[in-house]
Amino acid sequence: MKVTWLVIVFCLVANFGFHGRKLLRTVYGHGCPPVQWNRGEVPGYCSVFNTACMDHGSRIVIHDEKYQIDNVRRENTPSLPVVLWNMPIRLNAFPDALGGWQPGFNVHVRPASKMEPTPPLRHPSWSNCTLPVVLLVDYPYNYKLFVIKALTQIDQMFRVRSLAPGKDATLVLATPAGLALEPYHAVLLSPYSRRPLVTMSELGRRGMEGTPADWSGEGVRVHCFSQLLACKLDQQDGTAPQAAASAVLSHLGPSVPADPLGFGSAATDPHVLRVVVEERTASWRSIRNVRDILRACEEADARGFAAGPFTRIVCKALPAPYDSSPPATGTVDPSSPGAVAFRSALGAVSSAHLFVAAAGSSGAHAFFMNPDPARGGAGLVEVRPCGWGTEHAGRADGAQDAMAAQLQRGADTIRFFAYNVEDAAQCSPPDYQSQLLANRADLQLQQQTAAHPFQPKAPARYSPEELLVRDQHLTLRPGPLLAMLRHAAALLGDKAAYGAARDGGKLHGYAVAEGLLLGPAGLTQAALPALKNGPELIKVP
Repeated sequence: MKVTWLVIVFCLVANFGFHGRKLLRTVYGHGCPPVQWNRGEVPGYCSVFNTACMDHGSRIVIHDEKYQIDNVRRENTPSLPVVLWNMPIRLNAFPDALGGWQPGFNVHVRPASKMEPTPPLRHPSWSNCTLPVVLLVDYPYNYKLFVIKALTQIDQMFRVRSLAPGKDATLVLATPAGLALEPYHAVLLSPYSRRPLVTMSELGRRGMEGTPADWSGEGVRVHCFSQLLACKLDQQDGTAPQAAASAVLSHLGPSVPADPLGFGSAATDPHVLRVVVEERTASWRSIRNVRDILRACEEADARGFAAGPFTRIVCKALPAPYDSSPPATGTVDPSSPGAVAFRSALGAVSSAHLFVAAAGSSGAHAFFMNPDPARGGAGLVEVRPCGWGTEHAGRADGAQDAMAAQLQRGADTIRFFAYNVEDAAQCSPPDYQSQLLANRADLQLQQQTAAHPFQPKAPARYSPEELLVRDQHLTLRPGPLLAMLRHAAALLGDKAAYGAARDGGKLHGYAVAEGLLLGPAGLTQAALPALKNGPELIKVP
C-alpha cells in the first residue's frame, strides 16, 4: 500500500508540477514542437514571465508562485514601462501630433486570483509551443519611429543574437487601447518569425478558446504560456536602420517589385540618375508642385544633364495616398492592399539614386534604398520648410529620429542631404493653421514623465509654433532643387568626396530667392544674407 501511494504522488507531481503549496498542470504541447529559444540572449530591456496568461488585451496574469499574494515570502509584482502614443486621427486634416497625445498605455501585470473571470485563467494549461514576445514601442503609429525604435532592436534580437533560431516565436505588438495593426508593422517584422504578427488584444481575446489561430504553435487560440517575454524597444543596442532594412528586403525578395514606378530601361542604366519625389496628399507638409519638378527634370534631361558619373536624369513621383493602408482587424494578410502598397513603396525607393521627401516620417523609406556603388549609390534629400532647418535646426538635426544621424549609423552608405527652403515664396501655412491659432489654448500639450527603469526619457513635444513651422506646405522652384540634385548626385559614388563635403559644410543646401546656397547645418536666417555674395551661392533662376 505504501508503494502504491508513492507512485500516485509521483505521477501527480510529474504531470502537474509542484510549486510550493500548489499543483499547476503543465501541457507540453500535444502534436506541436516546443519553441526553442536562447534564454542567454534575452537583452536586459526584456522581462521574462514564467507561467503567465494574457487576458483582455492589456493584462498579463502571472501564476509564478514567487509573486502570489498568499506566499508570505513573495517578491514584488513586476511592472512594465508605459507606451507613449499619439491617437491615429480619423481624417487627414490634422497630423497626429496636433494634440493627439494620449495618456501612457499601461500593460498591467498582476498575480493570479481565485476570482479569475474565465475558465482558461482559472484552470490554465501552459503552452510551450507558443512563445509570445510582447513588443512595447513608443509611438507605434509613427512609421519612422517604428523603424528606428522597433525594427532595429528586433533585428538585433532575432537575426544577430538568434533569440529564437527556429523563427517560431510569436511577435506581439502592444498597440494601445486595442487598436489594430498597420500593414507596415507586419511587413517589417515578417523576417523574424514564420508566424504572423499579432496584437495584444488579439492574443488575449476572451471567449474564443480553441478557435483557429495561425499565430500559435498549436494552431488554435491559447491564453497561457510556459514563458512570455515583454521588451521595451528604444534603439538601445540595435543594428543600424539600413542593416535592418536590408534584412527585410532580403526576406521579402520578389514580393517587392523591382520597378514599380516604370523607369524602364533607365532602371538598369548606371549613367541615368533616377530620382523619386514624394507626392503627399495630406493637409500639411506636402510638396504641392511635384508635376512641375518632373517636367523640369525632363527639360534638364533634354538639354543635357551632367553630375558626377550621370549623363541623364529621370524623375518619378511616389504617391502616398492615405487610403492605401486600411488597418487590419487581426493579423495582416500579405496580399492585402495596404501590404502590397507598402512593398511597392519600398521597391520604388530601392530603384532610385535619390529620394526627395519632405521632412517627416516618410523619410524612413530611405533606409530601404540600394547603396551599391556599382549602381551609382543612393541618398536622401530631405526638404525642410522655411525656418525648420534654420531657426529650429536643433529639432531638425538633433532629434533621436533625425535622418542625418540615423543614416550616419550606417556608415553613410546611404548619403544624407538637407534642402532647407528659406524663400518665403516657396512656403505656405498648413491647412490647419487657422484652427490651431484659434483654439490652441484648449490643446492638451502636457509632457509625459518617465518612471519605469526601462522607460526611455520622453522627447520634448512639439509646441504649436514648432508644428506650424514644421508642417508648412512647399511649392519648390525647380531650378534650385535641380542644382541641389546635381550637387548630391556627384557625391553618391565617392565616399571620400562625401566626407570632404561634410567636413567642408556642403551637405546642406539653402533655397533662397537668389538660388541655392551651400553651407553647414544650422545656419540661422540672420546668417544667410552675408553668404549670398560668396562662392557658396549657386545662382539659379
